[in-house]
Amino acid sequence: MTLMTLTDFNDFNDGTMKLPSFGFLLQAFFQVIRRFPGTMLCAVVGVGALFALVEKGSEERILAPLWMVCQLGLPLLTGVVAFSESKGWEVQRSWLLQLLALGALAGYYFLLDTGAPSFEYVGIPRFLTLLVMAHLFVAVAPYLNARSVRDFWEYNRELFANIIIGVVFTLILYAGLALAILAVDQLFDLDLQERIYMRLFFLLAGIFNTAYFLFHFPKTYEFPAADSGYNVIFKNLCKYILIPIVGLYFLILYAYGGKIIATWNLPRGWVGSLVLGFSVAGIFTYLLNFYLPEHDDSAWVRGYRKWFWWVLLPLTVLLFVAIGRRIGEYGVTEPRFLVAHLGVWLFATCLYFLFSRRDNIKFIPISLFLFGLVFAFGPFNAIRVAERSQEGILQSLLEKNGRWKDGRLVQGNSAVPKEEVAQIISALDFLDQRDALRSMPWLPMPVDSFPDVHFAFSNGSRIAAWAGIKDAGMETASNFLNVNASDIYLRVDIQGYATFYPLELYAQSNEKPDSGHFFDISENQKYIEWKQVQDGKVSLVESYDLQPVLRKWMAKSGNAYLALSPGEATFDLPGRNGALRITVRNADVRKENEDLKLERLSGYLFLKKK
Repeated sequence: MTLMTLTDFNDFNDGTMKLPSFGFLLQAFFQVIRRFPGTMLCAVVGVGALFALVEKGSEERILAPLWMVCQLGLPLLTGVVAFSESKGWEVQRSWLLQLLALGALAGYYFLLDTGAPSFEYVGIPRFLTLLVMAHLFVAVAPYLNARSVRDFWEYNRELFANIIIGVVFTLILYAGLALAILAVDQLFDLDLQERIYMRLFFLLAGIFNTAYFLFHFPKTYEFPAADSGYNVIFKNLCKYILIPIVGLYFLILYAYGGKIIATWNLPRGWVGSLVLGFSVAGIFTYLLNFYLPEHDDSAWVRGYRKWFWWVLLPLTVLLFVAIGRRIGEYGVTEPRFLVAHLGVWLFATCLYFLFSRRDNIKFIPISLFLFGLVFAFGPFNAIRVAERSQEGILQSLLEKNGRWKDGRLVQGNSAVPKEEVAQIISALDFLDQRDALRSMPWLPMPVDSFPDVHFAFSNGSRIAAWAGIKDAGMETASNFLNVNASDIYLRVDIQGYATFYPLELYAQSNEKPDSGHFFDISENQKYIEWKQVQDGKVSLVESYDLQPVLRKWMAKSGNAYLALSPGEATFDLPGRNGALRITVRNADVRKENEDLKLERLSGYLFLKKK
């Protein structure tokens, strides 16, 4: 008993098949729960977490890790069931293994801290690596034994087909239901929130699609030879679409390789990513095409399987040259490590399929799983290697520019070339983003103890500025200050002020009204001027000195930005002809020698004439 798939559509023509009833669908859903209880639990909890996340004021630091763990649990627990069933274990033993997996997921939940400064650069890459490894586990879990390669291929072909069909059905169902909700909303003026469409998608993608895939999950892991093979869709996909496209990509890369040899110019950095992307597409096509020569004797079908790894091998050399150049110039980062790491895997895979006596395609997911483990968690994982590389580059630059003594960072006055300033700050920021600076013994003080300076937007910039590492751009930039009100909904006491003016003033602006009073920034940018236009002539009514206010702002700021509290955003300027009360929304101030000059002022002005 199975739900409808694409191969079932032909049965409608002779009337032998009927649409499934609601009772049948409900029964199928409970079958999925009995076979995959842990996976369905993760699906339901994950959808619930997404429902809560779209609400305003939701606890993201609790819900986001919960959703991430559930996403990881979907393939992990599915693979556990497949592994247990392939071993012929009884139900109780399978449930115990699922409970252990759930316990590991619960432990991982408490390790995830989405609010940590290093989460984007450490937490997310490791999570994504685990997610890929969990999917690879599903692909190979029932075949960690002596089962045939053909069964392994047929099993993964069914998984791939079910994924594609499930996604298509989910999208069609979503489109239909979303349009129905929209029609009801518009016709009956229900004023439904837009979040209902997001929740509908979460529900269908998380529950329906997961249940559909699991219901069609192979019931057995041994496939009769008569049932295996290629239907028309798979055959045409491989023969007429994938093989020609991959061949075209490889021709482009070989043409580029020829250009490199002819011009003797090293390849650009992004060539490595292109080689990896095309290699993934080529390996995917190779796997789909693996048994196609038995059903189709076309020359390019047979040639693709025979020559693919020979064609791919020289491209791995191109990849190493490209990524080697980038690492040589800028050091190791996690993306560069990943490219080099996958390059090693590609090279090893090429050698295996070229020289092994038996082309066992299990090698691909198993070796990828192990390489992923080394990439994210081994003693030479990407994060640790990248940190050591950037630390080495940083130390070399500091020694070269006299900022390193007795194994510690020191201050200095000598000029540092602009390009090296950028490299030093970049390396410091790199380490800071991974929360590695706090454990560096060569820093003379804790990271948070370095003083704030103008236009130092990061810990790396502050540390560099303390060491006297600045370029001309930083020196110039430090003479600017941007001021903003921390609360734009300010309450201002305007008792006694009779006239209101919205302010949007710019230095050197020549705008003026045709008649009446207006306010402007003086030519020397030190005053606000009250002016009057009468008979086309502009006369000055009064000037208001801004220096006390500007000096107060500059003294209060710790860097290039200043957020004014509600009490500080309003200030008074007394005068002979009238008093001003100004409420600032934002302003720009420039320091020129010892003078402070107002370049822009946005806010509100209240005038009390005398």
